[in-house]
Amino acid sequence: MRLIKVLVTCSAILVLLAVSANAAKVQVPEGTNISVKFPASIKISSGEMSEGIPLLFELATPVEIGGKVIVAKGATGTAVVKESVKAKKGGKPGKITIEFVELAPSEPWKAVDGSNIKLKGSVTAEGKGKKTLSYLFIFGLFIKGGQGEIPSGQIFTATVAESVILQDTE
Repeated sequence: MRLIKVLVTCSAILVLLAVSANAAKVQVPEGTNISVKFPASIKISSGEMSEGIPLLFELATPVEIGGKVIVAKGATGTAVVKESVKAKKGGKPGKITIEFVELAPSEPWKAVDGSNIKLKGSVTAEGKGKKTLSYLFIFGLFIKGGQGEIPSGQIFTATVAESVILQDTE
């Protein structure tokens, strides 16, 4: 009876090793550029956002490694508002900076360590200044500059911050 248990246990271990050995793995190398865009439903403006707010973005084109789609078009990732300066009186413009953080791989791909794909890169937008206009008129000190706005739908480039090994879980 004990011998049968040992044989069954060894067989199970061998099956698990064979399955894990056959699982496909790919590496997404550091420095890989990916195309992203912010959804049209989000207005990203220095007048409405403050530092630290997380934002979702969508993948504009799929990430392919070795002819396999690792992350499908439309997959979501996370960015964060790194800097937000509201437009001020005296014609001073607003400014906003968004920094890309991470992107989740698409099913059936998962990172071996369970993490997401870490990203780097940022997008900055500065509003129009109205200093000249504010100097021309007596009440010019009350004229605000334009807010910094990042257009939704426009494609931006983020970069993979560190290499990650992904495994096909099917």
